[in-house]
Amino acid sequence: MYIPLGKLNPTVFYTSGNEYALATTGISYVGYYHKDTLGGVWTDKEHTLNSISLISYTERNNRPEYINIQGEVSAEYYKISKSNKDNPLSSNLPVSDTLPPTQEDYDKTYTTRYILSYKLTSQPVYIEVNKNTYNNTMNSSDKMYFEGVEVLWKISGPLYDIKQNNILIQGGIIDSNTRSIQQAEQTMSGVSNYLNNLLLYAKPD
Repeated sequence: MYIPLGKLNPTVFYTSGNEYALATTGISYVGYYHKDTLGGVWTDKEHTLNSISLISYTERNNRPEYINIQGEVSAEYYKISKSNKDNPLSSNLPVSDTLPPTQEDYDKTYTTRYILSYKLTSQPVYIEVNKNTYNNTMNSSDKMYFEGVEVLWKISGPLYDIKQNNILIQGGIIDSNTRSIQQAEQTMSGVSNYLNNLLLYAKPD
């Protein structure tokens, strides 16, 4: 959606999850966001035609189309826990608890994103977590109910690949993340719908 520059708040914000959700899916959003002067909240540091509207968790929880997704997850968890008393599931789903990249990550030009996908719902539910939560989940008795993928994520450098004589000299943010998503798709089909912002966390040269 186009918004004139004068209608945008120049402040950049960050959320680590459970604060805003994508208006298109109701899934928790993690990352940088910005606001307009009319009260709208949008993904990304800067407003572009690809920015997605965000809604508060309060609004998300009051909209039945989103409650159905979350309710389906909770219901499946409860049903499996009750039917498997010898090895019950944890009482709560993992929550999104990611942190923004550190300066050390930017110096390395890459960070790693950890994505969990809950298997037992009709619609995909993706949860982005930190390394410890990811490892704990994938090594727990609950792991049979999740798919997991680690995604190498380019966050600094040129926007596009730099080549010389058709030889890759330096990977670009957009091209590198596109390749990472393609590789992640081989492990977790559909995750590209979640990893739809190729410039998340990016600080281009």
